[in-house]
Amino acid sequence: MKKFNKKQIAVVGVVALILVILVAIIFHTCMPGKANAKNAAQAAQNSSVDKKDDGEAKESNQDTEDETDIEEEPIGEFKYVENESGDKYDEFLAGKGTISFSYYRKNANKTAYSVNVGELSELLLKQDVTLEQLVKSINNAFALSDEDYERDDKVESVSYAFIDCGKDGNRELVLSVDCTKLPFHDFKLVIKDISSQLQVVYACFSHGERWDVYFNEYGVIYNSGVPGFDECMFYDAYDLMDSTGKIKPIYDIEVARKDGLGEAMPELEVIDEKYVFTIQTLSYDNKKYRTYVFYNSDKETYEKPDIPNLKESIDKCFDYESISTDEFDKMKKERLKAVGVSEKEIDEETFKKLEYTQIYEVKAK
Repeated sequence: MKKFNKKQIAVVGVVALILVILVAIIFHTCMPGKANAKNAAQAAQNSSVDKKDDGEAKESNQDTEDETDIEEEPIGEFKYVENESGDKYDEFLAGKGTISFSYYRKNANKTAYSVNVGELSELLLKQDVTLEQLVKSINNAFALSDEDYERDDKVESVSYAFIDCGKDGNRELVLSVDCTKLPFHDFKLVIKDISSQLQVVYACFSHGERWDVYFNEYGVIYNSGVPGFDECMFYDAYDLMDSTGKIKPIYDIEVARKDGLGEAMPELEVIDEKYVFTIQTLSYDNKKYRTYVFYNSDKETYEKPDIPNLKESIDKCFDYESISTDEFDKMKKERLKAVGVSEKEIDEETFKKLEYTQIYEVKAK
């Protein structure tokens, strides 16, 4: 074996040390490269995920936009008027203005024959609404009803007319809302411009089981029907809305048929045989005035039977203090004068003349 001297061994040791140092340097130099490659791969993966999320978000936004683009199915046709005068009424009828129920809710309990309880109260809103919002809210109220027979009901049509309450030359708006299935849900609103805000000042169902409500151009409200007892043939109640929107009772007239007078007093039996006997009652200011009316159906005319002490005998039967028909008519005229209403303004024909214009009609199926 060849032997190395000390000098040669020293050279080999130095070379080996240099090689170790070079390997260490190369190793440490390569490690960051691996880390960078790993980081680059992770970044690429994250970028791919971000792109995927962005794509999903974009797709989701597109879906939302598509849903937004879908227009709500129209509930019906609104025949809005042109806002020619620029007043609040025309603005509302043009679909832009609103009406408020705040006045009505505060004052309804003081209003004669104005309904603020039960189903109608549930239909009236607390917030101001446009005409379209009013129709939608009523339909929603029916749809959410606990009663099966109400859920399919909806507003069939809306019409309007103008009246002049208080004969001051300033008009008020009457809104008539008719429903599809249940006529008992039809109702009317009287709307007045109060301090530049349209306020509902009167609300009532248009029809009941036994009665109907009408308006005329003079602001007179006419409730006509039959209460729940058998003897009543009809009951008419008249009220006047003044220029401030307040309701003033005019008078009520009740006509009730009475039979069997002969059973109470034999001398009155001829009335049962030949006449339709009715008691008419005029009421106002907590006062009642009664008169007796006799209709001869054979002759088709009104006439007074020729019976001695007829008034006194009937008064005794019913414990009334009656007045003659002439006095009865005189009391009616005096009452009309006291509240500022003429006979023409309360005539039944005037309630038939108020013309309504349709502004909404339900969409045909």
